[in-house]
Amino acid sequence: MSTPKRTVFVTGANGYIGNAIAKAFNRAGWKTYGLIRNEKDAPDLALNEIHPVIGSPADLTFLKQTEGVVFDVIISNTEDWSDMSGHLKQIKTMIEKIAEMSHSAGVRSLVMFTSGCKDYGMMDKKHGDEGLAPHTESSPMNTPAQLLPREQYGTYLLEQKNAIYDAVVLRPTIVYGHSSSHYGPLFELASQSEKTLKLIADPNAIMHSLHVDDCAQAYVMLAEYSDRRKIAQQAYNISNQHYETAQQIGEALAASYGLELEFEAPIEEIDITTVHGLANFWQWVGSDKIRQDVGWQETKTTFIDGINEYRLAYEARQMP
Repeated sequence: MSTPKRTVFVTGANGYIGNAIAKAFNRAGWKTYGLIRNEKDAPDLALNEIHPVIGSPADLTFLKQTEGVVFDVIISNTEDWSDMSGHLKQIKTMIEKIAEMSHSAGVRSLVMFTSGCKDYGMMDKKHGDEGLAPHTESSPMNTPAQLLPREQYGTYLLEQKNAIYDAVVLRPTIVYGHSSSHYGPLFELASQSEKTLKLIADPNAIMHSLHVDDCAQAYVMLAEYSDRRKIAQQAYNISNQHYETAQQIGEALAASYGLELEFEAPIEEIDITTVHGLANFWQWVGSDKIRQDVGWQETKTTFIDGINEYRLAYEARQMP
């Protein structure tokens, strides 16, 4: 008789990171359930052998669709920029309800909460500056105000005592690859430029990222790690081994689109949610901890080395 598959519940399973995570767990042999708000997104999950669950953390009646299922791992990937605090309260209630159901069935779930590297705040140093060092999991939090509720919930999970579940907080960098990309706005900016790609940034600004597949694999490796006690109540950064600079990314974009490259110095604070905000939130994020603890490492090429392939995939998704 075969061993029952381990089971994972992934929120935001139609989202960029959530979808990659759900597919990675399915490839690794897990029975995978993906929470989505809209039924139109169900076929993609079903085609990838993932059970679609229609609903949202705001209304837990969706759990009727998973009645009798015990989840070994619960993964949260969603955000609501219009009401970050309210959404995370709903996430907390949902996680605790699912974990309680698993606990009643004799399973101590692993909760994996997706936060982000912006929890550490922006660095005051750029490439080439003396004293430059990466943000690590022991770095102090200096989170932008709009992301503070996310960081606070992550910290709450790490500090939980005597909970009925274990928790891991993930802090990935910007991710790229496949049909979407956090660097998508840069592709859009380049495609709309006529002769010159103008970036409002310091050329030595640090831009750190990783491929979404490598990011998803980190979740799988942590979930499958044999010594739960070692990873429980731990935070893990996820990033490529090396960062890139605005100069390097600008040159790669300009070459791909046949443009000249020009930098303009920022004269005021730039919104981090805009295209130029990508190069104006300086961060070098160290990922030695996850490499040492579970043996994770990236396998995909960096953004600048694979830019033509990443552009190809991104533009294919934008076609009507």
